[in-house]
Amino acid sequence: MSRLPLQGPGPRGGLRDSILAAPIVLDLVLFMDLAQRCPTMARKGIQEWLSFYFKSPMCAPKLYPEHDLFIQLMKLKNTLRHLRGEELITHLGLEYYD
Repeated sequence: MSRLPLQGPGPRGGLRDSILAAPIVLDLVLFMDLAQRCPTMARKGIQEWLSFYFKSPMCAPKLYPEHDLFIQLMKLKNTLRHLRGEELITHLGLEYYD
């Protein structure tokens, strides 16, 4: 069994940060591959639904970038639901009155 030191050069330990970032990078790679394979998402430019993963999200020209983490997560979930053909989450509460 090999042992990797968790203290690398720098003030925070370089390897520790890399170990923590690996699952996030893997998620991004898988979602970007999904976007490229889906006809409705491929070649559409900025994938705004992935803004949940970025500190400074990009958006289409003339739009304001969304920085609210909960809204970003909702965009991510709704995009995945849309791709699966499921009903989108709206939080309107209208389903309670049917």
